[in-house]
Amino acid sequence: MEMVKIMPSTEHEDKSLSVLDPLICRKSLRNLSYRKLPRQLLIELSVLKLDGSSFDVNVARNASIGELKQAVEEVFSFSPKSGEGNISWSHVWGHFCLCYEGKKLINDKVHIRRFGINDGDQVSFNSPICGI
Repeated sequence: MEMVKIMPSTEHEDKSLSVLDPLICRKSLRNLSYRKLPRQLLIELSVLKLDGSSFDVNVARNASIGELKQAVEEVFSFSPKSGEGNISWSHVWGHFCLCYEGKKLINDKVHIRRFGINDGDQVSFNSPICGI
């Protein structure tokens, strides 16, 4: 399997991209895309944060839950303002999970298509920690 680097697009979002205030207080780029993938192989998903705001990420149609989580993490690593605190993603994913239509997206190896996730859909952060 070829590894693909996630790169930010040039579209900017003015909203705060904090996922778990006060843990995260950052602004970042809006859309991410896999540089090596043709546009038709990507889908855009909206990610709803706990504060009610959202941001978009682009992932491969056949992306795994782990790759979706990586895309979410990449939004924050490409912040236009450097030095705005570090995010402990192991802490974030240990206490919160992404959900889609009430389904918990907790198995990093499962592909998003198994949940019926399509272009334009929304996933959301869920609190408290997702259990089995």
